[in-house]
Amino acid sequence: MFSMAPRRRSGAGVSAQNMANTIRAAERRKQHRTAIWALPLAGAVALGAGYAAAAVSNWYAGLAVGVVLIVLTLRRIYRSSGSTWATGAAGERRTRRILVPLIWSGLGRWAVLHDRQVPRSSANLDHLIFGPCGPVYVDTKTWKSKKSSVRLDRRGHLWYGTHSQQKKLETVVWEASRAAEVLGCPVRPVIAVHHAAIPPGGLLSAGVTVIQASELRAFLRALPKEPGWKRARIRQAHHLADQQLRPAA
Repeated sequence: MFSMAPRRRSGAGVSAQNMANTIRAAERRKQHRTAIWALPLAGAVALGAGYAAAAVSNWYAGLAVGVVLIVLTLRRIYRSSGSTWATGAAGERRTRRILVPLIWSGLGRWAVLHDRQVPRSSANLDHLIFGPCGPVYVDTKTWKSKKSSVRLDRRGHLWYGTHSQQKKLETVVWEASRAAEVLGCPVRPVIAVHHAAIPPGGLLSAGVTVIQASELRAFLRALPKEPGWKRARIRQAHHLADQQLRPAA
C-alpha cells in the first residue's frame, strides 16, 4: 500500500536556489557592515573633492564630482560576486522547461520529478524521468566557458576544458543507483549540459551519457523501449518515487 502522507511541494532548482539565496544574504550582511564605515569615509573624500572642484570651476561641478564618488563607492561595496548555486538553479529550470512539452504531449507515457532528496544523504536528484524507456536520471550541468571544450581522452575519461569530470560522473552514477534502490529497477544516468558544446549524439563515459540539454527530449524519445513500461507502470513508479523521495528544498 502506498503512503497517503501529504505531498511536499517541489520544483526544478529549488534547493540550489535556496542555497544561492542563503549565500547572497550572507554576502549582503557583510556588505552592510562594510558600508557602515566606508560610506562616511567616502562622503568625507567626496566632500573634499567637491570643494576642490568647486574652487576651480563652480559648485555644480563640485556637486557632480561628489555624487559620482558616492555612487562608485556604493557600486563597489554592493556588487555581487555571483554564485555557482544560482547558475545551477537556473540551469535546472531550463532543463525543466525542455521537458515540459514531453509531458504535455506524452498522453501519460512520460512523468517527471524534479529536485528530490537522495535518501540518507545531503545530495539531490535533479530530474527523475519515467517513460517507455524505463526510469532515467538526468543531472543538469551549466558549463558556460566559451574557451573550454567537452571531450573524452584516450582512456574515455570526460574533460571540460582542463578539468577532469570523472568524480562528477561517479557521483551521477551513485545518485542513479540510489534512485534504483527506491524503484527496484535500473535507472539510466544522463548528464544534460547547457551552453558548452557537446558533439551531436552525445558522449558516453563511465556508463553516463553526456548530451547537449537542447537534445534531451529527442534523446529520451529515441531510447529503446523497455518491456512492461506502459502507462500503468510509469504512473506507479512515479507515485512510488514521489512518496519515497522527498523534495530536496
